[in-house]
Parts: sequence; structure tokens; C-alpha cells
Amino acid sequence: MNWLRKRVSARQRGAALIIVLAFVVLLTGLGIAYLSRTTSDRQVAHSSFNQSNADQLAQSAMDNIIGDLRQEIANGSIPTSEADGSTVYMPTATSNMVPQRSGNAVGAPNLIRRSVRADPILVPPGVPSRASAVNSKDDASANGRYVTSTKWNGHYLVPKGNIATDDSSPIPAFDSATPDWVFVTDEGAAVNPPRSSVIGRYAYVVYTEGGLLDVNVAGYPTGTTTTQSGRKGSVAFADLTALGAYPIPNSSSPYQVDRLVGWRNFATTRPSNNFPDTGPPANKAFAYNFQTDIAPATAFYNYVINNTNGFLSPSGAMWLGRTDQSFIQRQELIAFRNATQFSPNALQNISTFSRETNAPSFSPSTPAGSTIDYAALARTSTAINPNFLLRRVTTSFTRFDGTTAVVGEPLVKTRFPLSRLAWITYKGPSASLAITDPVYVALINAGVSPAMIQDGTPTNVKRCFGLIFGGASGDPLNPWVYTNPTGASATNRIMRLDEVAAAGREPDFFELLQAGILNGSLGQNSAPPPGTSGGGVTGGNVWDTNYMSSTAHHLLSIGAAIIDQADPDSIPTRIQFNPSGTVWTAYGVENLPYITQTYPIAGASFDNYPIQWATYLLFQLWNPHQNAGPLPVPVRLRVDGGIGIYRGGNGQIWNTGNSAFVANGTSPGQSVTLKSSASFSVPAPLSNQNTTVTNAGLPGTFGALPVPPIPP
Repeated sequence: MNWLRKRVSARQRGAALIIVLAFVVLLTGLGIAYLSRTTSDRQVAHSSFNQSNADQLAQSAMDNIIGDLRQEIANGSIPTSEADGSTVYMPTATSNMVPQRSGNAVGAPNLIRRSVRADPILVPPGVPSRASAVNSKDDASANGRYVTSTKWNGHYLVPKGNIATDDSSPIPAFDSATPDWVFVTDEGAAVNPPRSSVIGRYAYVVYTEGGLLDVNVAGYPTGTTTTQSGRKGSVAFADLTALGAYPIPNSSSPYQVDRLVGWRNFATTRPSNNFPDTGPPANKAFAYNFQTDIAPATAFYNYVINNTNGFLSPSGAMWLGRTDQSFIQRQELIAFRNATQFSPNALQNISTFSRETNAPSFSPSTPAGSTIDYAALARTSTAINPNFLLRRVTTSFTRFDGTTAVVGEPLVKTRFPLSRLAWITYKGPSASLAITDPVYVALINAGVSPAMIQDGTPTNVKRCFGLIFGGASGDPLNPWVYTNPTGASATNRIMRLDEVAAAGREPDFFELLQAGILNGSLGQNSAPPPGTSGGGVTGGNVWDTNYMSSTAHHLLSIGAAIIDQADPDSIPTRIQFNPSGTVWTAYGVENLPYITQTYPIAGASFDNYPIQWATYLLFQLWNPHQNAGPLPVPVRLRVDGGIGIYRGGNGQIWNTGNSAFVANGTSPGQSVTLKSSASFSVPAPLSNQNTTVTNAGLPGTFGALPVPPIPP
């Protein structure tokens, strides 16, 4: 049967229409949202695609620039392949040791080169930049964009043009020397490619930070003593208040160096108040306690001298839940400057990372006029003065710092720390000194840390210097004896670096000296390299050629003199060795006057022996050190030993049958005391004005000669 149709009211029909319209609106919204999202995603994808293209172009540009620098190294060097697969590049000229400069702006020393049209770089070894004649500042692109010189100098490595402002606007010389564009095609960079083939462009500037102070290390706080900051060896004691024409001040509020040290070495120095507050009042300034307490300076000093990681990371100290910190990138340094407001002009002299390989890369060059080709000999396997980079580890061993020497790596991996010179005292190894010993006290007063003094054990001294003390420690009459690090008694020579490598150890102090000082400049009357001695003066009359012809004696004397210039005492270092069965002694040089000339005079004796013939020696003394002042300690000159006659010419032989004992220096009149007011900064003869002497009137003693009569 058929159902009767149900009547639908107008209200119901209206509701249905509304529902339908709602669905239509919803579907329309979904469609619009979809289209909008699709458009947005397309824009994002397009932007990401363009960003990827830009990243690839930037990476390719970086590869080109670095590749050109590497090619420049290869062009200006002689390559040597090592057994471990590495290649050592030895520059063919001293000018090739650093990158060639090109397109430089006068007055911008940090700028090495830029992309510049018609690149004037020296070829070879340099590689041109391939830049076009389109400038990044002067020639706007099609959309009107260009790179300003201020933008190029956003790092402040170029000196500012207006030193009174905070912006990075550079000097006019750089404003007219901004980089030119390098156009890139699908075949690489090209100077003048067709427009249709260009897919991108780049411009660049290369700066050097090697000569800048690393602000993550440099700078010390108020309260640091002159002895502490005067130490050599650490950039931490670089004086930022003497930073060229634009120092970072620390003499009045705000104490900018203190604020830097307090922020950087926060946990170590424990600064008061909050960064970057400056007050008022003054005692509310950040790191104000640096002005009133020496504890922060002492803590900083101890942190520096005990650092073992080369300041490659902050210390692990903790204070108030925070550690020390460092600038990760240059933009952080610039932000710090903006917060503290020291002069932005100082930024051209500081960096956030300016490390260098601590391994020596010395290789000798041949002096003009030399008959010895040191540069060529340096590449031979048994060179006395080798290219240090060619001396490689051949047998693995443990280095002094505890690391393992890997076969194939440089034998001399780090520089020799001159702080170890403090281990050598005239009383023996520094570790044997009592803390009340005057030598120990003098070392402390000279800025040597107790830890460094205690490190000077006999074992460490022998390993690093090849020296043993020739008797009981504490007895100043005992000399040092050079044995080399593995010897047991006085040795006859100093080993070459190739011999050291074969022995499986690090070279000692004197072996490094021998490798670094041109061998032909050592000794006299001796054979040139590759022999065992130098090629100094040949022929002619020289005094005591047995000693002066020994390069080992000369080197040990130089080493002893270096030790004496570093130590706080006034007693010359003595080092013995055994060249040919007889022990010889090399002496150092202290800051004291020395006999520079003797004047022999002879005639009838004027004193108790008027009928005898007498010979007198008049002594002239001189302190050759710069700025020599009054004598630092009492000095006594005494007569000791005998006199005799040499026979023969060059290569003198002592005539022992014709010698006479003169004195032993202990009897009255056999010594003379120099007055403390005398400096002998200029050569001067001994006289009653600079000496005190008791005239004994006996042979072999000092005496004041009467003034000779003036001829009528």
C-alpha cells in the first residue's frame, strides 16, 4: 500500500537549506584552506630550495677560497711525503711562509686579501680570486641591493673611520676597497661569463687573527703584582691597558679589564655584585672587590700557572652555581663590548680564538755568503740543523706530559717550556731545596710557583735537560754534569735529533739548542757539517783552541748562560762533560762585571824587591748586560792558579815544565773586593775608586801601583 505523503513544513525546509549551506561553506573553507596551505607550502618549499641553493653556493665559495689558499701553499713549497702518509710542505722562500696579500686597503693590517678585479696577487705562488669588475658596494644589483662597507666591517677587524661612534663604519681606504663579485656558472667561478650562464655570485675578504690577542685568555685583574704579570710564556699576562692606540682602561671606574676578567673567570675570581653594573655608588659596581682584595688576583694567577689544557676550555671551578665562561664567537665579544662600553676601536686588536700549533716548524735558511748550504742539508737524514717537521717519531714512547708519541708524528711536538729553567740552581735540583733556603725564597720572589719548584726533581731535570748534579744536593761546590737523558756519566757530545728519535725519547734542552743554532757558527778551527763540529774561524792565532774548537763546549756554555739569565742568583752555572777522556767545564754568564782586557807592564819592582824584574797585570772589567746597575751582590776578584808558557803556534801546547804557582786566592792581598756602587756598565780598569784592597806587597797579590812621574 502507498504511504500517505507527509507534509514538510516551511520551517523544516529552511533548516535543511541552512544545513546544506553550512556544508557548502565548510567545504568552501576547506578548499580555501587547502589552497592557502598549498600556496604557503609552495612558498616555504621554494624558500627552502633557494636557501639550499644559497648554502650550496656559499659552501662551494668557501671550498674555492680554501682550495686557493692550499694551492698557494703547494705552489710555494717543496713537498716531502712521510711514512705515515702525511705531506710536509717546506716553503721555498721566507715570503711563502705566510699568505700573499692582495687587494689590501692601506691602514688595515688584519686584512690579507679580498676578491678583487684584475687580481694583482703574485703568481706563483698566489692564485687569483677570479673576481669580476662588478663591486659589491658600488654596483647595485637589479633589485637595487648592495653591501655597504659598514656591513662588511661588522666584525670591527678593519679600523673605524670615525673613532667617536659605536658603529662599524671603516676607514675611507676600505670604503673604496670593498670586495668585487665572483660569478659562478655550472662550470665553476669565471671572471666574465655570459649572463645566461650565471647561477650565483659571492664576494669575500680574508683576515688574519694570528697577531691579535685572544680575549678568552688575555688580561689580568687589579692586584696582580709586577712579578706575576712580568712572567713570559702566557698571553694571560698581556696588558690590555697598553693595547696600542685604543687600550681597554682599568685605572678608574668602570674598571673595564676587571669587568672582563670577572665575567670570563667568574668562578675562579669570584667577583662581587652583578654584571654589568657600574654603580653608583662605586662599591656596587661589578667586580668592585678586585679593587679592595688581592684574593681574586691571586686566584687568577694560580689558575694561569697551573693550567694544563692550553686554555682550550674554561676551568671546572664552580661558584654560586656558575662556572668560568668564554666567548664562543666574535658576535658574543661584540655584544659584551656593547654591554660594557669599552672603546669599539679596541676590537681590531682582540679576537676570540687565536691559537697556533705549539710544535716548532723551524728549518734553517742559508745565510748570504755562507759556504754551507744549511737549507739543503736540513732535508738530509743526519742534519745537525734539520727541518724540525722532518724529524718524526720512529719508535713509540711516552712523552714528558704523559701522552703517547705516535709513530709518524713530529718528534718535537711542543715548544720547550722555559719555566723549567727554574729547576736548575747552583745548589742542585730545585725540588731538593728547603722552603727556608735563600735560593727557594729568591725563586718564589721571582714569581716561580711552589709547584714548579717541586717539579724540579732529579728525574725530571735529567729527562728534560740531560743533567745530573755532580754531588750531594745543596753543596754549591758541586757542578752539573751533562749525561743526556739516558746516560749515566759525563758524555762526550750532544746527540742529533735523528739519533734522539732512534733512541725513542724526546730531545733535551741542549739537543734542541744544537738543532736550532747553525752549527757552522759554533767553535773555531773545526770541520763544517755534516761533520761533528762547526765550521768557525780557520787559521790565524786564537787563544786556547782546544776549548774554542768544541761545539759541545760552546753549546753547553750558551745553555748555561740562558739558565743564568733566568735564575735570580748571581753564581754562574757550571756544566761538565767529557769530550776525550778529560772533563771540561762550561760556564754561564751572570749579570756581573767580567775581565775584558788585561794590560801587562813590566820593569824594576817598586816595592820590596827593587832590584828584581817584576811583571804586573792591569785588569779592565765590564758588565756587558744592558742597563747594568750597581752590583746586586758583593763581588770578589781573586788570583788563583799558576802561570806558564805556551809553545807552538796555533793549537797551543802547555809547557808544564816551565810554569809557576802563583796563588790560591785565600792569602791576604790575593783578592780584591769590588765596591757595591760600581756598575762597570762601561769598561773601566780596577782602581782604588771601584775596589777595596789591602796592599800585601808580595808576589801574586793585588797592589796599588804608584802614579808614574810626569816627564819633565
